[in-house]
Amino acid sequence: MPQQDQPDNISKARMLLATRRFLKLDEWLLSHMRSWQNQGESHSDYGLLMHPSTLFGGTEFQALNPLEILSDWAQQCPQSYHAHVLLGMVWHENAWMIRQAPNEEDIEDHQWLGAQLCCDYAVLAFLKAIELHPRPTHAFRHMMNLSGGFGEPYWLKSLFAGEIPKPLHEKFSIQGSEIWQAGIAHIHALGFEPATHWPQALPAALQQTRKADEEALSYWLRMAMSVRHADVGTMESYLLFHSAFWGGSDEQQMLIIDSPLCAEFSDDERNQFRANALCDALSGEIADRESPRAAQLQQQLAGLLAQPLEPATRVRLLDLAGICMAYWQDDDQAGLAVYQDLFAVSPQAMPGHFAALFISRAVLANGHQEGLPVLTQLLTRALSQAIDPVLISFAAAALQYGLYGLPARPELSSGLMEHAWSLMQQSGDEQPVKDLVTLAHDMAINDDLDAAHFLMTEMARHGSAIHCYELYFFYRNGWHQDVPEQYHNDSNAMDCVLSAARSGLVPAMFTCANALREGLGADPDYEQAMHWYQRAADAGHLSAAYFRASCALDNGTEAEKRLATGQWLPEILHNAAHPDRAEAAYTLGMAWLTGTGTKKNRYTASKFIEFALGLNPESEAARQVHQDLNGSLRARMNLWQDKRKAEVEDPIAEFRQNHENFSENSLEPVPQSDNS
Repeated sequence: MPQQDQPDNISKARMLLATRRFLKLDEWLLSHMRSWQNQGESHSDYGLLMHPSTLFGGTEFQALNPLEILSDWAQQCPQSYHAHVLLGMVWHENAWMIRQAPNEEDIEDHQWLGAQLCCDYAVLAFLKAIELHPRPTHAFRHMMNLSGGFGEPYWLKSLFAGEIPKPLHEKFSIQGSEIWQAGIAHIHALGFEPATHWPQALPAALQQTRKADEEALSYWLRMAMSVRHADVGTMESYLLFHSAFWGGSDEQQMLIIDSPLCAEFSDDERNQFRANALCDALSGEIADRESPRAAQLQQQLAGLLAQPLEPATRVRLLDLAGICMAYWQDDDQAGLAVYQDLFAVSPQAMPGHFAALFISRAVLANGHQEGLPVLTQLLTRALSQAIDPVLISFAAAALQYGLYGLPARPELSSGLMEHAWSLMQQSGDEQPVKDLVTLAHDMAINDDLDAAHFLMTEMARHGSAIHCYELYFFYRNGWHQDVPEQYHNDSNAMDCVLSAARSGLVPAMFTCANALREGLGADPDYEQAMHWYQRAADAGHLSAAYFRASCALDNGTEAEKRLATGQWLPEILHNAAHPDRAEAAYTLGMAWLTGTGTKKNRYTASKFIEFALGLNPESEAARQVHQDLNGSLRARMNLWQDKRKAEVEDPIAEFRQNHENFSENSLEPVPQSDNS
């Protein structure tokens, strides 16, 4: 538990750093370091203070560059251990920021180079720190973290091998390299030039300390533990590099925890390590039901929960375990029991996002009413903490009608919805809005349609396009549940889908166009329908392109009909992956058959109908037209006559892909008419 004066210590450290009273800050940090190094204080602030996010987390640093401040500190106090350690940590953080990408394979070579150039400066700073203190725990720990994430720089490997490292320009061919220019741009953006020359020898504390073939991660762990035995932060970092994210596994972590490496840690500390490893396992891919792996994880979980654990750790374990237990035992009630245990940990204990959706689905959608007390506690605590917009909205809908164990307090609902919407806007995350759609469906399955309608209309009123779109189907009784007749309203449905379309929701644009074409709640509006088909098609909705063409053929001007047959439908046929390709071929065939937007030609029409049947042999409409065109001697004579008039003998050749081989022979024989 944090000490009462922890905020004061953080404020003092930030104040000394912001005012550049570096000598005073150094002395103060050293006084905290002594007791921390000797592990004489169980709740020392020193470990928290020795992190850039703590020191530079105040508003006074928002416009300042941490690298500049720490470089200034290191220049003014060249013998400061803390200045060099923190400088190395900030360089390491910048390396991570440079190499960030949504997917590992998306990281460009210049990002790796820019990150490595930052790592060079980080290592230089850590090596200097190691020279300046006899027990440089943080320097060793962060050298381990850097080695685990990026590997050791080539020049440091040379030093450990007893060699003199070559300067950068001699080791690598960088002259005129585009990757080099792009890589150094990252470090230039930080206001620095890349380091190019290296120390000629290791610090004395590191010389002759590395065993032959010892991996960097294990070496730096050993060095850190040699100066501060049983250092929890160091071991947590080491175990993290053996997690699934880094190519390891929870089994690998458990082996380390039970090995002599962790012998000096207390039982409580080892249990904390085990809990971290088990959380790693439970948050990954869920083991198959009835598999040995599932049985092993359940056994480990039961054993660990029987041990004393920090409340936050116990809550984290139970939060991850609930859904897993429900799956492994094929019983929602098993998961609900886990969350009941979670609530019992403390009055403030709350499960996470996925647990909340599971509880709603289990109680409301799956009908486990015996789990209603769990849902009640979830909503009650959500109201008391008021930080989760999804649960606040959920609770507001419950209060509106007195549902799920909450009293009927409709006067509170509107204000809660306002607060929830404000939280969503602040976060900028769209997921809560989508989650509320899921909750509305759960309510409806539980026959709480009034509450579902309230939730959706409140979200729509605040500007949620997704909920406007849902309400369109709700008012048209096209939802997943039967909607009471008093809610059926075509005019409301049209207003909702139009609002969603104007908000930029692409599926709503397409649906809006269909509704306008149909004349939902009013007369059909061809111009507006074509407008929204075009908007949807421009936004990437594939079907909108086909429906725009068919709408033009039904209701457009002659020019628009010619555009549909001459450009829009052929464009679809050229796209082998288009979902409406068969329909486009059929529609184009019918246009040639009737002379809509093009010349009338039965032969060309038959070819497009054959093409449509090749794409979709199940099309009864196309099969019937094909039979009408080929089913009698007179019909075949008409085809022969129109073939002579056709401008192209094989009008579908340009649309046929290499792997497609449609021909008349691929169609089933058409029965001869009695009149033939």
